[in-house]
Amino acid sequence: MSSFPFGAPDPSAFEPGSSPYLESVESLTDADCSDTQDIHRGIVEIILIEKGSCHLITKYDRFLPLQKGSLVLIGSGILRRFKDGENLNALLIRIGDVHLRGLPPAQLAPTEEPILLTRSSATTQGILLTILQSIKLLALEQEHRHRSETGAGLARALVLMSVSLLAECRNRDDARALHGMGARIKEYIDAHYLEDLKLPDIAAVLHINPYYLSHTFKALTGVSPMSYIIRRRIDEAQNLLLTTNLSITAIAMECGYNNSNYFQSVFKNLVGTTPGKYRKMWRT
Repeated sequence: MSSFPFGAPDPSAFEPGSSPYLESVESLTDADCSDTQDIHRGIVEIILIEKGSCHLITKYDRFLPLQKGSLVLIGSGILRRFKDGENLNALLIRIGDVHLRGLPPAQLAPTEEPILLTRSSATTQGILLTILQSIKLLALEQEHRHRSETGAGLARALVLMSVSLLAECRNRDDARALHGMGARIKEYIDAHYLEDLKLPDIAAVLHINPYYLSHTFKALTGVSPMSYIIRRRIDEAQNLLLTTNLSITAIAMECGYNNSNYFQSVFKNLVGTTPGKYRKMWRT
């Protein structure tokens, strides 16, 4: 493992009293993958897998598979070790004096585990790779003062872009989770809409609170759960009016309405005419 130390730069506006600087730039290879656990305090580690693969073993023996393009963010005091290196070539950058707003010093996120980022937009990824390559080239510079001044700006930029990428990935994951829960809600309603469904009952079955249920479902479908249930019931009523000889009262009961008058009012509000007139209009 080869290391290139950098001096601390002038103070920046990153956070009052905080001046991020490049502590070191290191190359990781298969030889650095062992059973030896490592921990660093007061600094942030950012690792880019440039070639090959390995496993990152975390505090709770969680295995993170790393391959070309993987980016890992590690905060201060987080125990980790590398294992199973195969043709590994990775860039390990340590940054000192990082203090992001709302977080403890030397942390990029509120977690005690390394963060693995594998996806990003083309723009974010391009900027990030440019910064990383600049840091890699900077490590070869001979003039110490140049490294210190330039390294400070690159360190700050790298931290900010890493945090931006983290937020981007989390937003994408949140959107995916939101869509997944919305689909579960819709699936349940589609299977039970003819029953006496109430928002708290659906929420209880899916183990979520009613507000989150309503917000999530509307984000997926554009309508509230109860509006969707009413629409599904009236769609079924329209189908029964045209395909059966059931009475209006019987159809109301079939579609979850105990009060025929209320059913007819809801039907007319959505369809524009009464159930009886609708049947005559389309069956003649």
